[in-house]
Amino acid sequence: MTTRRDILRTISIGMVAIAGLGLAACAGTPGSVDISGTEARPVDRGYALRSVNSLRAQNGLPALSYSSRLDEASTRQARAMAARNTMSHTLEGKVSDRVTQYGYSWGAVAENIGYGYPDTRSAVAGWENSPGHRKNILNPRVTEMGFAMAQGPNGIPYWAMIFGTEAKRMLVAR
Repeated sequence: MTTRRDILRTISIGMVAIAGLGLAACAGTPGSVDISGTEARPVDRGYALRSVNSLRAQNGLPALSYSSRLDEASTRQARAMAARNTMSHTLEGKVSDRVTQYGYSWGAVAENIGYGYPDTRSAVAGWENSPGHRKNILNPRVTEMGFAMAQGPNGIPYWAMIFGTEAKRMLVAR
């Protein structure tokens, strides 16, 4: 049985992007949320990368690698959502603007977010089983990823996984 919480967990970036067009003026700017009351929590990055790359291999796609800059942007996104106790792709602006803040000169970028998952395995499985999130995982234009979880005062875990390819790599691939 699908619950309201399950539905909220599996919001796809496509639906959020459509809604975001009308709310663009309401979006924040990178670094605008006070995250001091939040804490980045440990995640199993090895498991997340292996799981994502296994799914990509099953679909004939090359493996992703980790990007420390996308990790930083993912951590900031998770902490901003935890600080505001809300799940939003635009809380601090567009994902493209947020990764640029961390020195990532993007050619392609996508993002999966979630909340309430108790651990890395649950978060990754939730995304792999959600059509919109799965599409981001299987995006043939991305080559790297970052992954993070944070909690605010209420203890709810907020998750972010950002995928990207730097612009210079996009030029080489063409």
